[in-house]
Amino acid sequence: MDCEFLNNRQAFLNLCQGNHYQFDQLRRAKHTSMMVLWHLHNRDAPKFVQQCAVCSREILQGYRYRCPICADYDQCQECVSNPNTPRHPHTLKPIPIASGQQNELTEAQRKERQRSIQLHMTLLLHAATCKSPKCPSANCTKMKGLLKHGAQCQVKATGGCHVCKRIWALLQIHARQCKQANCPVPYCMQ
Repeated sequence: MDCEFLNNRQAFLNLCQGNHYQFDQLRRAKHTSMMVLWHLHNRDAPKFVQQCAVCSREILQGYRYRCPICADYDQCQECVSNPNTPRHPHTLKPIPIASGQQNELTEAQRKERQRSIQLHMTLLLHAATCKSPKCPSANCTKMKGLLKHGAQCQVKATGGCHVCKRIWALLQIHARQCKQANCPVPYCMQ
């Protein structure tokens, strides 16, 4: 099962830190495990839900008002518009919360993305094994060029090269799916 926050340790750590998930006590470990499973089965749900610093309710719709100066300070729309609520000393920046309508498109978008990834995986394997300089595949030359760029680029993905980031993402996806012992795709076995 592929899940964006379980792909590497840093993404999982970010999820746990952002939601205050902890494993230091049995009670917290049970709750954290349950929430990780919930995120795994509800991929379209927001990974990080902000809480209002005044009323402590989760901010799920409308706008959240974030303080750019204070760390982890958000207010809900109701508390900001309520004249009886004490005012925060800094100017709060309104940030729209994604509506439920966006999630309706996500299933179709996810299927299209999966189809696109599979096509790229097929092309990646083809380009890694193809030795023909005049290959009939239209995108074989492009993929060979991208693989060559990834091997020779001085900036690399960690330095901010967008081409390298895309190639490394494809190579990582391939490496997670690949079952071959002697795979011809570069960096597959690493």
